[in-house]
Amino acid sequence: MKVISWDELTNDSCCAGQFEKGAAVTVGSFDGPHKGHYALFKKVLDFSKKNGTLSGIITFEKPVSSIKQGESYKGDISTLEKRLEIFNSLGFDFVLVIHFDKKFSLLEGSVFFQILKERLNLKFIAEGEDFCCGHNGSFSRTQIQEFCLKNNIEYAFIELVKEDGKRISSTMIRELIAGKHIDMAEKLLGY
Repeated sequence: MKVISWDELTNDSCCAGQFEKGAAVTVGSFDGPHKGHYALFKKVLDFSKKNGTLSGIITFEKPVSSIKQGESYKGDISTLEKRLEIFNSLGFDFVLVIHFDKKFSLLEGSVFFQILKERLNLKFIAEGEDFCCGHNGSFSRTQIQEFCLKNNIEYAFIELVKEDGKRISSTMIRELIAGKHIDMAEKLLGY
């Protein structure tokens, strides 16, 4: 599995010819990862297998919530190294790792997607139904669908994965761990 940084991807000398067949991706912090994330991973891997594209994950050095929540953040569930190990074991071809800083946070979602289209030859994206990106989270499902339709990119928005009627999230798992409900946290993580 190849690991690429955002700086490398946006460098003009990067990736020439590497994405000729295109790429199928999902974007997120994927702290854990947990059962909800695995539903996205399956969509990407299935699309890649069926269509001959490279399969990829776009993630962040640190979970975005760690930056946004500041002092109230309860801590990472897994390290970047552990997440990369999991992604590799699932059979992904590449991981694009982004350092989320002030400059990146100002990037408009349409620009982010345009870069993915141009640099990765984006063919497919899978996200949860509540996914949004770009400056102030202004690029959400509607804008992503419009971008994909305009650029002949296939997409899938999956329903949120729930356990006992509650959305599975990294935040929920952090709270379970903090409350010493390790068995339930492990159940939601799937390991």
